[in-house]
Amino acid sequence: MMTSLVGQHVDALDTPALLIDRKVLLGNIEVIGASLRKLGTAWRPHAKAHKSPSIAHLLLEAGAHGITCAKTSEAEIYAASGIRDILIANQVVGPIKTRRLAQLARQADIAVAVDCLENALEHDAAAAEAGTSPRLVIEINSGMNRAGIDPGDDTVELAKRIVALKHVRFGGVMTWEGHTTTVVDPAAREQAIHDSLAPVLESVLAIQDAGIDVPIVSCGGTGTFRTTAGIEGVTEVQAGGGIFGDQIYRALGVPVQPALSLLVTVTSRPAPDRVIIDAGRKSLDPTAALPEVQGLSNVQSMSFSAEHGIINLSAPTADVRIGDRLQLLIGYSDQAVHLHEQFFVLDGNTVSSVWPTWARGRLQ
Repeated sequence: MMTSLVGQHVDALDTPALLIDRKVLLGNIEVIGASLRKLGTAWRPHAKAHKSPSIAHLLLEAGAHGITCAKTSEAEIYAASGIRDILIANQVVGPIKTRRLAQLARQADIAVAVDCLENALEHDAAAAEAGTSPRLVIEINSGMNRAGIDPGDDTVELAKRIVALKHVRFGGVMTWEGHTTTVVDPAAREQAIHDSLAPVLESVLAIQDAGIDVPIVSCGGTGTFRTTAGIEGVTEVQAGGGIFGDQIYRALGVPVQPALSLLVTVTSRPAPDRVIIDAGRKSLDPTAALPEVQGLSNVQSMSFSAEHGIINLSAPTADVRIGDRLQLLIGYSDQAVHLHEQFFVLDGNTVSSVWPTWARGRLQ
């Protein structure tokens, strides 16, 4: 931990260093939170991007009623920090994993996604052994064609079978309509979201018609929540990464600003039109979205090897020198944060906090 840097100027940081602009971060949280409050939909932000209990608690203070995780090991970190309402939005399969989750249910009110009876039975057996009662949430395929049971009769039957189990609780349903974010036209994207969620919500009504309560209907990431949260029947959204104002979300029209950046040092100027920096793929993964270089208007292209970033300029310049520092606005936080041990939180140019990313590397 580098808490000794608190109170110092940003220039005291070694590079690469992952920075959060506190004012912008809080502004983004308020934008998302205010939108959801207006629509009357609960917020269960996904924690897979930020990896930080400090941020998770900040979101709870801002009105979130729980969090979403990707893995049981992530959930363990957040439960240890005092968070109690946690949804693991993935299938947790096999005796090693289900026993681990059942034990975690001693510390927190855990919900976990299932999409078949076999997995539900595994959880029931593990819960019986541990003496706990985790919630099972049925993941429904809304068109992304990743995990998830088909909507309709199959979903209703699975809900009935879960309700009949003795050691788990039926928690509701979830889906992720992520495929709709590839629709470029905003109006067509909005319609695609409605079309994707319609069969899911019809399944919810069918489950309720069978006399089964559906407490959770969880959908919506940052790229879709402004539409999803306004659809009748949706109880909560999982939008989380948008708090950083990633470029991929701003490109979808989400009204957030960039709060996350990588401070880097120029290490070489081998040509007047090329800048080499000390951050490569071990500092950020540009696969989903390239970062944006602040203060350089003539960037033509960027590429990354393991330890180096290469910035090619459209015209020669002597303005950037070896030892200068640049800030790269992160394109997609999911593919950067997990590579760093902490965030350096800035108020202006002063380091005001250091927030560890305790949940990084938690892959099980």
